[in-house]
This record gives sequence, C-alpha cells and structure tokens, in this order.
Amino acid sequence: MKFATFNLFQFVAPGYYWYERHPRCTYTEAEWHQKQGWIRKRLTDMDADVVGFQEVFSIPELKTLCREAGYPHVAVVGTPQTRPDDTQVFSASVVALASRHSLEQVGTVEPDPDVMATLHPGTDFTFSRSPVCADVRFPDNTRITVLVVHLKSKRPATEDRVYADTTPWPERVRDTLKRLSRGNVAAMLQRGTEATLLYHHACRLWARAQAWPVVILGDMNDAPDSPALAALTMQERIPQIGGMDAEHWPDGVKHHLHDHRLSDSFRIAPNMRQRVRPFTHIHRGRGDCIDHVLVSNALNPLNPEALAEVAHYQVWNQHLEQDGTDNRLQSDHGQVCIDIIPTTRPGRHAPNPAIRSPQDVLTRQDFVDLAGGVFQSHKHFRQWGSQDKWEQFWSFFFDTSHGWVTSVYGSTPVDELYQKQKHSIEHVIPRDFLDRYLTRRRYPRQVRYGASTNPLNFAPSERGLNARRSNFPFDLDGDRVIRPRHMKLDPESHSSGLDADNEWVIPSRNRGDIARAILYMLLVYEIDELYNRHIDTLVHWAKIDTPSAWEIAYNNWVHTLLGIRNPLIDEPGKALILLDNSELIQSIRVRDQT
Repeated sequence: MKFATFNLFQFVAPGYYWYERHPRCTYTEAEWHQKQGWIRKRLTDMDADVVGFQEVFSIPELKTLCREAGYPHVAVVGTPQTRPDDTQVFSASVVALASRHSLEQVGTVEPDPDVMATLHPGTDFTFSRSPVCADVRFPDNTRITVLVVHLKSKRPATEDRVYADTTPWPERVRDTLKRLSRGNVAAMLQRGTEATLLYHHACRLWARAQAWPVVILGDMNDAPDSPALAALTMQERIPQIGGMDAEHWPDGVKHHLHDHRLSDSFRIAPNMRQRVRPFTHIHRGRGDCIDHVLVSNALNPLNPEALAEVAHYQVWNQHLEQDGTDNRLQSDHGQVCIDIIPTTRPGRHAPNPAIRSPQDVLTRQDFVDLAGGVFQSHKHFRQWGSQDKWEQFWSFFFDTSHGWVTSVYGSTPVDELYQKQKHSIEHVIPRDFLDRYLTRRRYPRQVRYGASTNPLNFAPSERGLNARRSNFPFDLDGDRVIRPRHMKLDPESHSSGLDADNEWVIPSRNRGDIARAILYMLLVYEIDELYNRHIDTLVHWAKIDTPSAWEIAYNNWVHTLLGIRNPLIDEPGKALILLDNSELIQSIRVRDQT
C-alpha cells in the first residue's frame, strides 16, 4: 500500500482566481488542461493508493479528476473561502483525501481541552486549513487512520498598513519591523498549536487501541527538525516520567513511549539510510523539505511488533529543477510517496526431501531445498545482543577448538582477537545492501531478518578492519591495492585494502571462502546485481580455492544448529557438480549485461 502527499499549487478552475484578481492568479482553459494532464500523469507515475492533497479550491473539479485517475473515494471537510467583495476570488483553500479504497469515519480534528487550557490560543481558534481524518479500509480488511494536513505557513500573520504622508520614514520602518516580528511569532504559534492538536488527536486514537496504525500526510510548512515537527512527532528523549528517572521505570514503559510517537518516514525507510534528504520545495534558490509523511509505531520497520512497515521513500521533485515549465502549470512542491508492506509471516517453505545431493539439483529452487530452505528469523542483526552473537557464531571457534582460524582479510587468530576485544562479525554481502535490496523486492520481514542473521554470510573479522571495509564492493577484476589497511594486529598490511575504484581487494587465500558465501546468498535470495563476468570470477575462485577443513566443519555446525547449509562447501567432487551446473549459475545471471 502506497501513500503520498501532493500540494497541487492553487487548484483553481478557470473563471476563478486565488487571493487576488490578477492574470497570474487564474488559468486559461489551455493552461487548466495542461495542469490537469500533469497531475494525472504524476498520480499514474506514483501509483499511490491514498493521496493527500493541499491547496484545493475547486472541489468538484478535483473529484472528477480523481475519479478519472482511479480514486473514487474523496473526502473534504472544509469549504474554500472567497473574498466578501468578490466571490470569484478565493481567499482560503482546503485539503482533500483521495483513495482507491473505501473511507470510513470521515471527520476533522477538534480542539483539545488540555491544549486550549495550556496554550490559550483563544476561544475562536481554528486550524488555518481544517485537516481531513478518515479510516482507509484496504481489501484485506486492514484499517489505517489517515490525516491530511496543511499547517500554517511561515508568512507573518499581519496586515499591510498605509502610513500618512507626514509619518517619518524611521517611524514607518520601526513600526513595520515590529509588526512583522509579532506576525512571525503569531504564525509560529498558530503552526505549533496546530501541530500539538494533531498529536493530541493521535493520542486519542492510541488510547482506544495502542497499536493503531496512523499516517499523516501533509505540507507542514516547516523543516524536519523544527519545533512544530518535534511537537507532532514527540521523538525527543524523555528522561523522567512523574519525577522517576528512566532507569527506574518498570518493564514495558519504553515500548509504550514508542507506541505514542510518530516517525518521519524518511528517517526509517530502508532505502534512505545514509542518504541526503531530498528537497520538496525551493525558496529563493534553496531547497528544503516541508512536505512530510509521518507514521505511527505500528508501521515502523524498527518495531519488532509492527503490523506493517515503511519499505520505500521517494520524493518526486524533478519538475522543480528548471524543466522549462512554469510551476503554476505543475506544482511548486515535490510529492512525497512511501510504500508500506505487511509484516505478516507466511508459513515457511518446507525443503523438498527428494533433493538430497548435488546430482539432484537442476534448478535454483532445488539448490535452496538442498541448502535447507531460506533461513528466517524474528530478530534482525541490529537487535542481536552479545549472547546471540556468541551462540550463533563465535561459540563455534571455541566449542570446536577452531580458535586458531585467522580473521578474514587478515592473519590474526580468532582467539587472539576475542581475547583483546577486537573481534567483529563481517557480513560478506553487506547487511545494509541486503536490507535495501530485499525490501525493494518486497520480501517478508522474517526473510529479510533471516538474511541479516544468516551465519553462512558471516566471517570473523578485526573490528577496525571491518569498519574500514564498510560497504565498499569487492574487487572482482584483479586490481591491486593502492590504499592498504593499516592494522596493528596484522603484520600483512598490504594483502587487502581499496583499489583505485574504491573496491575492496580480497586476499587470495580468502577468495574461495568469499566466493562460496556470495554465490550461496545470490542463489538463496535471488539477487541479480552482479555483472555476469563477476559471477564467472566467483565460480572460478570457488573452484580453484576448495573448502578448508574448518570451513566444512563450520558449515556442518550451522546445519546442526539451524538446519541450513551452503551446498558449495563440500568435498571438491560434490561442489564441482554445482559449480559446473550451467542452468543453476544461469539463474543468477543478469541479461543484457557482460
């Protein structure tokens, strides 16, 4: 299910104006046709199930456009206002919620008594644009509460003043600046009050059902780290509750805190990790992000008990960068769209018992069956503690007397690394890549978690070296090291490091180990990201550098512990049957690449 926020930029049908009767504040029939065509195309490209619109003036025309675009359900709770002296000039817009699926409990956000009593905004306080609040019922009977908002802009809430000709200019300047100062604060207070009212409304939903899923779509007119967004998301650290420090809270309190918070979808989307936040608006030549999609903890991928999770975040902002078309014929905002996938756990595929040896393997699925199936887990690697890492990895080296095994890329024994607290688990295929790739492919959560904790993708490493390796891709073209690692624990300082292309060069003595781990992961998780010539390199490495005794022992240990194994880690005769299986290797090749 996909959700998007879409500021339409003055959606006003021809014959009407926005804010003033001026040729630039209306559309001709040709311009209106062009603008509607652009909106339809953007809706098609985003393919969102639910869309929140801002700057809506012509409601009937929007409903018609949405119906034609595949959104039969449209909710609006306010009425666009016109100027008293000219009913063809709109003075205030509304927001709208459009959905492919049915809407229930349509309403708005009412003033909260606690907010009114504490902030004293006045008995006549109203939202600058009344939010739309509704439950979207999806075909699988899932219900998610969606709010569409457009918070008060930063423009000063003040009226222009005409001065008498006799008023000295210094006095005019002072008076103007003072009124603008008050107006800026008034706008900030209005926006902040609207933000906390939205948060209080969400709390009322969670009071009825703590794990209730909520999505807020909107033009917040403020930056991600602004006070208004802080009041709406409540992500700040809470050191005390009722005078009691956090370390004295009973079990479960921190989970309750998370359940009463909203998360910025950009910060939690797997595809946005270590990425620069895309801009959604350009003001005076500077890009900023004022359009946001917020989600409750029930939709947070960091929550182990989430009902669904944000899987992808995208901003459609290409039209803002001087594409040659006036923004009024498109939009002066970028559109934010997120993809949410369910976390429900289907039954694990039982391996075919008929696949017992390499000779039985004809297809990729046969290989998966021989490997014991696709490993699944209810915990991600980032949720592992030291005990998990010991039980499912490090204990092998000590319980089976393999502490002498040297670290990957280095020559220091594991027992020495462990003794000096310099040990680290290396993910051969980086965990961050697996998270992004498998999420993009919409793999279930337990499979993605299993990929992050699959011991057949682990290797013992030096902590500092693991950090230097980071997520750099491997060199598979035989390049030489030009930036060697410098590790005090390892005298072989030039055997691995980065080449001229910022690729990690693998020592020759480890190439077979790495190749077998990568090929296993490619086959089991259907990863098709490598060039075909690089797959040939991996197959070659796996053939010429056969599995060592300790590698076979580790593979057997994992199979005993978890029921999975890497079929490529076997005696040479059996492994070669798989490596020479052209149909099997073809299943992970990428077409149209060399």
